[in-house]
Formats: sequence, structure tokens, C-alpha cells
Amino acid sequence: MAIGRSAARRCASVVRVDARRSERVAATERRISAVARVLDDLVRVPGTGHRVGLDPIVGLVPVFGDLASALVGAWIVVEAWRFRMPGVVIARMVVNVAVDLTIGAIPIVGDVFDLVLKSNGRNVELFRRYARDPGAATGPHRTFFAGIALVLAGLAWLMIVVIGRILSIEIPAPSP
Repeated sequence: MAIGRSAARRCASVVRVDARRSERVAATERRISAVARVLDDLVRVPGTGHRVGLDPIVGLVPVFGDLASALVGAWIVVEAWRFRMPGVVIARMVVNVAVDLTIGAIPIVGDVFDLVLKSNGRNVELFRRYARDPGAATGPHRTFFAGIALVLAGLAWLMIVVIGRILSIEIPAPSP
């Protein structure tokens, strides 16, 4: 069965759009991968298989180092948003950056955490997966947020119970 000329033009147009998107994805992936590599995996630690980047070193500068790292992480999230990735994936990337910023701000502990977490590399992997396959399953990320919601609900319940216990304690009146 032959297809009409207008249908053939539409198919050719879709192929061009997909090819253009693939080129844009590849170019963006190269840029953010290079930056993430510098921040997370710049040099190999001799005698180990572990790699270290500039993120933990920059994080030694109080406040400004962690903010600079978070700005780079935010740039990766913005790039993902530009490619219209699923909202739950963008939210997961934001959580990665927020955890890196929050824990990274703690002196010494945060720098050790930066050695292990490597949030920029994680976000590049999320970008790579969902930019190449926009229809990829997002179930694990939804489960992650459901788990966070359960933990927060449990903490809220615990706080209510503790406050209730504190308020129910009878304080004896001072004796005259």
C-alpha cells in the first residue's frame, strides 16, 4: 500500500525533528557529562578504584563552595527541564541537588558525603536515560517519593505523640 505525498512529508518531518532532538540531546549530554566528570570524577585516588572531583574540594570553602556546586547541579536540572522530562524525574534530580547542598554544608561531614554521593553524576545518568527514552518507566521515582511521604507522615505522627505525652504530664503544684 502506498502512502500519499502529504503523509510522506509528515513522516520525513518527524524524522528530521527526531534527528534534531537526538543531536541536541547528544550535545547537551556531552556538556553536562563533562562538567559532572570534573566535579565528581576528575582524578583516580591512587591505590583505590575511587575517583574524586572538585566538588568536595570546592565544598571546603564555607557557604560559597556548596552554593557554587548547587548552582551547577541546578543547571543540570534546568537542562533536563528544557527537554521536557517527566516531572517526577525532575523532582528526583532536585532532591539530589538539595541533599548535596544541605548535607554538603555541614563542615567535614559534608565533604566526606560529597565524595560518596556524587549527585551531579546521578543527575547526568537520569538525564541520559530519560532524554534518550522520554517514555521510560518512572515507577522507581514514584516509589521513592511515596517512601519519603510515608517517612514524613511517620515523623509527623511521632511528633504528635511526643507532644501529646509532654502536654499530658501532670506537674505537681508547689507545696506551700
